[in-house]
Amino acid sequence: ERISASQAQALLGQGATLVDTRTANEFQAKRIRGAVLAAYVEKSLKDVAFNPAQDDFQSLDKVAGLDKAKPVIFACNGAECWKSYKAAKVAAEKGYKSVYWLRGGLPEWIEAGLPTEGG
Repeated sequence: ERISASQAQALLGQGATLVDTRTANEFQAKRIRGAVLAAYVEKSLKDVAFNPAQDDFQSLDKVAGLDKAKPVIFACNGAECWKSYKAAKVAAEKGYKSVYWLRGGLPEWIEAGLPTEGG
């Protein structure tokens, strides 16, 4: 389900986990407050018909405390970045029950004046 930054903030307040799919360097520089990192190497096409087998999503399985029964939000660098969309699709296929996609990612979050950390 596609959500806005304000909807993401509300879900975080209800115990959702926000997964940042950007690079470790981007994550360290600035991130949504409370986000966890699940960076991965994107090799598939930036398209809704992407082949998940071309990307390495192992980092999703390594995120501490990520519970398939709890809401999880995926975000990256906004509309031009496909990483969060792809990760959300893969998470749903892996059995996560409540998967959300913050399409506007960090840029929308910052534009809304919501809290960040890092850097």
